[in-house]
Amino acid sequence: MSTTKLTIVPVTLDPITDNSSSTTSPQNSPEPSCIIKTTSAEISFYNGVDERIIQTILKELNNQ
Repeated sequence: MSTTKLTIVPVTLDPITDNSSSTTSPQNSPEPSCIIKTTSAEISFYNGVDERIIQTILKELNNQ
């Protein structure tokens, strides 16, 4: 079992507002919904990304 110390960073999720006049849907928003910054990379996740991709990336980051 790995004894690597992990850093937990608190995050706040903003609620999705229902604007019928909005031209972009929340799923296709140009802004990332989550950003992970490491010493060697910056990873951005957008709404609608498959959960398996997120799990794979987190496992790889944990193995470094």
